[in-house]
Amino acid sequence: MRHSRLATSLAMGGLTLALAAGCASTPKTARPSTEVIDGTKVAAPAPVAAPAPAPAPAPAPVACTLDRVHFAFDSAQLDAEAREELKQAAACLQQRQPADLVVEGHCDERGTAAYNMALGNRRANAVKAYLADLGVKIPMQAISFGKELPLVKGEGEAAWSQNRRAELKLPGERRTDGALVAGR
Repeated sequence: MRHSRLATSLAMGGLTLALAAGCASTPKTARPSTEVIDGTKVAAPAPVAAPAPAPAPAPAPVACTLDRVHFAFDSAQLDAEAREELKQAAACLQQRQPADLVVEGHCDERGTAAYNMALGNRRANAVKAYLADLGVKIPMQAISFGKELPLVKGEGEAAWSQNRRAELKLPGERRTDGALVAGR
């Protein structure tokens, strides 16, 4: 009898150890299960991961344009209207972040070619400086065409006022002289 109690005690202890070992084991990692189909073990397909969420679309660029500003006769001073136009242009430039900007200075037909080249240069540099003051940090190049490339042909204040201007050109656009603006 003593022997059977010992055997029972050992058997119970073994069962307790087996149960304890089963409970203490680390959880099983997910493995594909197998199925038996027509007497052949076949691995079940692995679970399919959910597709990654699509990236958020980039915000649509706000429509903005760069145009020209006009000057008074024999002046490179920016008036209130020109400053307002350039504030809008600065916002556009800060949004677009182009590689470069060309500021062209132009004059009407009155005066000598040399004088108008210098005046066109002062106009282009006035625009460039004002844009920089507004926080535009892209490289800017000021060039002057003087009176050589009028916007409007003809004489009189109606034509002359349109020709006293500064124009803003981005890479890929054509300058007034037809040259393509290249980015740096």
